[in-house]
Amino acid sequence: MAEPYPIHMVVRDYDIVGPIAKGDIVAQDIALTLDRTAPIAAFREGSAFQAGEMSMSKYLIGLSNGDRSMVGLPVFPMRAFRHRCFFVRRDSGLQSFKDLEGKRVGTNGWTDTGNTWSRAAMRAEGVQIDKIEWWVGTIDPTTDAAFGHTSFANVPEGINSVPAGRTLQDMLIDGEIDAMMCPWPPRRFYEENGPIVRLLPDYPAIEKDYFKRVGYYPAHHIVGLRREVFDEAPWVATRLFDALERSRLYSQQVRWQLTDVTPWSITELETTTALLGQDWQPFGAEINRKMLADFCEEQHAQGLVKIKVDPLSAFAEFEQVMANPNNHR
Repeated sequence: MAEPYPIHMVVRDYDIVGPIAKGDIVAQDIALTLDRTAPIAAFREGSAFQAGEMSMSKYLIGLSNGDRSMVGLPVFPMRAFRHRCFFVRRDSGLQSFKDLEGKRVGTNGWTDTGNTWSRAAMRAEGVQIDKIEWWVGTIDPTTDAAFGHTSFANVPEGINSVPAGRTLQDMLIDGEIDAMMCPWPPRRFYEENGPIVRLLPDYPAIEKDYFKRVGYYPAHHIVGLRREVFDEAPWVATRLFDALERSRLYSQQVRWQLTDVTPWSITELETTTALLGQDWQPFGAEINRKMLADFCEEQHAQGLVKIKVDPLSAFAEFEQVMANPNNHR
């Protein structure tokens, strides 16, 4: 009997990978080890990992530019709505996306998937994003250390860089920018009666309306497999997908039994499934076709790619292996 193929994978500590980490779900034919502490950037930066969580936006930009070093699996470990991700000064008077036209807005990365979805939400409200003065820089040291990063990669001409020693939080409070667009709230947002508030305080209702319009929960990350692994053993992609899918479904089932994150987690689960359906984080390319198509359209409209990627072609190699029994071990 052949030895299991070793796969060392970096992924954040999501509940959907917990069953693999705890041994409740065991991958077939591969020796799958998860690293849930390393930054996901480590996957692209070196050869220590054969598979890993990666930015959906950066993967698609790479494909558009001819980069075939990674094979994408339609596994979406991270999803999030983005209307919650805009912050202003308490006394700003700004109340809507449209109010940001002609203003100065800071963000922590230009090509990031989440910030691309955020600009898409703005464009859906009729905002002309080229009429905004954009700044790119760090959120604040505490938030960046705990959650995030700043990406100056592929920042287009005309986008300003935050001066050395300054942060977006500093600039917002000091009136040098009018708003922040970032995935995590800046540290001072959590101060009682602090200087920073959300642009859209009633974001849950707005995000629910957004879902009703678009019909999906936006994905941010995918899982990539190194080209050399795929070329040597294409069946590894199917085994990895299968393990992650079974882990997701297991987690989806047990979360109903372990509803102690907050006293009202069960209420949130009931509300969420009533609106989004029982399976609101699906894996697979076809079932996510509209979401992927909309994102590819946005990347092109926002000037992130010159050649628009066909959404299903992004995962075509994986789908071909899945459809060919000869490629299964």
